[in-house]
This record gives sequence, C-alpha cells and structure tokens, in this order.
Amino acid sequence: METIEISVRFEQTRLLVLAWPDAAYTHEIAMWSRNFPPANVLPVVRKDVCAARHWAVAELCKKAPADIQHFIFIDRDMRPMPEPLVPFLAADADLVGCAYDDGNLSSWAEPDAVHGGLFRVTRRLVDALPLPWWQYEYSPDGTTFRCECGSLERKVKAAGFSVARAGWCGHRDRR
Repeated sequence: METIEISVRFEQTRLLVLAWPDAAYTHEIAMWSRNFPPANVLPVVRKDVCAARHWAVAELCKKAPADIQHFIFIDRDMRPMPEPLVPFLAADADLVGCAYDDGNLSSWAEPDAVHGGLFRVTRRLVDALPLPWWQYEYSPDGTTFRCECGSLERKVKAAGFSVARAGWCGHRDRR
C-alpha cells in the first residue's frame, strides 16, 4: 500500500466553516473537524458568500497566530469523507481545491479549476494577496451570471502562486 505524505498539519491549520444563516453544518463536517484542535475550527456566520469569505480572510486568516500555515474554507453543505480527502490534504500548492458535484460538472473541465465549496490556501498566499479575492461576474451583456470562484483562481495565478485541484468531497444531496 502506497503511503501519501500529508502536507497539511491539523494543528497548524484553521478550518473555516461558512455556515450562514444558523451556524449549522453537515455531520460529516462535524466529524471531520474533530481532526483539528477545537480552537482552530471557526464558524463564519455572515451573509453573502463573497463578503463572508473576505471577512474571514481579513479577520481569521491575516490575524491568525504565526504557527497557522494553512486555512481550509468549507461550505456548510459539504460532506467530507476521510479517504477521498487525502489527496486534497497532500497536494502541494498555494491554492488547493477539492472537486465536488456542484450540479455543473463541466465547471471542472480545467484540471486546476477550483470552486469555493472546499478549498485551502497557504499562509504565504494569505499574507501576500490583497483583498478582495472574490467577485461575482457576469457575461459582457450582463445577462448571464458566472461563479465568483474563477476570480480567485485567476488572481492567485496572476500573482505567481501555484494552484492545484485534488481529492473529492461529497456535496449535500448529490453525495
């Protein structure tokens, strides 16, 4: 059996659970969060996903103790399971996304596409990349909405940081 080296150390990682509106999340997140020190598991209960993520970066990442080296963001409806997440925790990049069924599997066509349901960033990226990281986007004529996730990926790459996608996570009813 192959041994996979995990680059994330739970004691040096903050798990940020985006849990608007009621701080509730799946039992899989609750079970997975037990891998982290309790002080490193923080719910983010703020309206508007972009604003909530920006607030979390500004207040919970940029101001985190120096020993925190990774920040994992997970939406309240994700269903992390240990084995499929090993590659996510092992990948060596500044921005690492984990694939999941978002209802539009074509959104994962690019091999390093990252979406906001479950991703992690390094301290190095947090310290260097200025806010805002996410923004909602529309087609040139304003009639089609685009996911806010692509703006982060493009900003990270433009700043010279590495991006990877690894692992699989369940998502709400889609499993």
